[in-house]
Amino acid sequence: MFQKDTKYKGFLVTRFDKIEELKLNFIELEHEKTKTKIIKIQNDDHENVFCLGFRTIPSSSNGVAHILEHTVLCGSEKYPVKDPFFSMSRRSLNTFMNAFTGPDFTLYPAASCVKKDFFNLLDVYVDAVFFPKLKELSFLQEGWRFELKDQEALKSLEYAGIVLNEMKGAYGSIDERLYHTLFQHLYPDVSYGVDFGGKPKEIPNLSHKELVEFHKTFYAPSRAIFYFYGDIPLEEELDYLEEHVLKNAKPLKPIAPNLKQARFKEPKEVHIDVPLSQETEDTAIYSLAYLTCPIEDQESLLGLQLLQTVLMDTDASPLKHALLTSGLCKTASLFLETDMSEIPLVLVLKGCKEGIKEKVQEFLSVTLEKICNEGFEKKKIESALHQLEFERLEISPDYGPYGLTLCLRSLLLKQHGQDPTLGLKVHSLFNGLREKLKKEPKFLVHLMQKYMLKN
Repeated sequence: MFQKDTKYKGFLVTRFDKIEELKLNFIELEHEKTKTKIIKIQNDDHENVFCLGFRTIPSSSNGVAHILEHTVLCGSEKYPVKDPFFSMSRRSLNTFMNAFTGPDFTLYPAASCVKKDFFNLLDVYVDAVFFPKLKELSFLQEGWRFELKDQEALKSLEYAGIVLNEMKGAYGSIDERLYHTLFQHLYPDVSYGVDFGGKPKEIPNLSHKELVEFHKTFYAPSRAIFYFYGDIPLEEELDYLEEHVLKNAKPLKPIAPNLKQARFKEPKEVHIDVPLSQETEDTAIYSLAYLTCPIEDQESLLGLQLLQTVLMDTDASPLKHALLTSGLCKTASLFLETDMSEIPLVLVLKGCKEGIKEKVQEFLSVTLEKICNEGFEKKKIESALHQLEFERLEISPDYGPYGLTLCLRSLLLKQHGQDPTLGLKVHSLFNGLREKLKKEPKFLVHLMQKYMLKN
């Protein structure tokens, strides 16, 4: 029934793809009145998943998106109890319930193998995100407030709040502080430069009024993406959306796409203090962060993921082996943040002596040049390709239901205006990269030169 250009009660099917390698149908629809987007991954899995996705773009590090994620779950019009989310988690037959905030998105996913329970969960979530009470007391509880540590001593007045305390704990972590500081300086002109979770010193700048306005701007039904996965008939999910969300919703302009960060004319250097570890020697950390390709360049992104694996996957990998045997560091890691509109590549060296920055930079430059000149063995490239391909196919409970894994791969691409099926395809995507490597054997070397040596 749901073929491209067919209609169902005010919903237009804009795309229908059979993805044979995963044995599923990908259906994309648009609500004609509000232009709301709906994604359905249709298969015979009984563990049905839904996710309500919003683009949430903060302009400062006051934690508004993070605090709002908490506060909408503190009571809604239909469910005015103090904590409907955790009330459902105790009574529901769900296999997954959560909510989380990212650099430019907020997601509300849940899963259940029981249809009645699935729609009960959906109803609680929908009412929470679109019709929350957003009481000031809830804001004070979840965000920040003044609190007397000693009821008889005014001098004991201190900041408190669930998100504030959470972020205080996060900033006590070396990795967390390093991560946010790197992005602050790598993306100084765009929203990725602010801490979406909130900096402890800036969270008290947020007011309840600002929280309410942020909700009005980013949580409109026409600006949401509704994701469904599993064997529940799509008609039933669309009927629910029409009746409970969309029939009274108004069409709004989409949120503008993220701006691109202007490239630097020369490298930037930043020095920060981080919490001391238990070690007393070799406590310095050196990190190099590179701004690489835009997310729409999926070929380069897949190539960078392959490059990351070839260079650093094991202690015997060329870059990792060189770093660990150099005496410059005790540990080395390289990671990509693949959900952002422009992809950062970050190298982190720990267990270093202070004052060896120039040595580290020179060693990296020489080592990367050497690796580029020597190239990579075909066997190692194919082994890394096979590993990445297998990981993408693997159905693992580590990150929640399989339907949620596919949601994160597709919905976030859609939010960036890209083809969401690129996040679902496996063999066709990797076979395309294999063909690229046949035609251009030095493809990985060129990526290294472009994004690491000359960037």
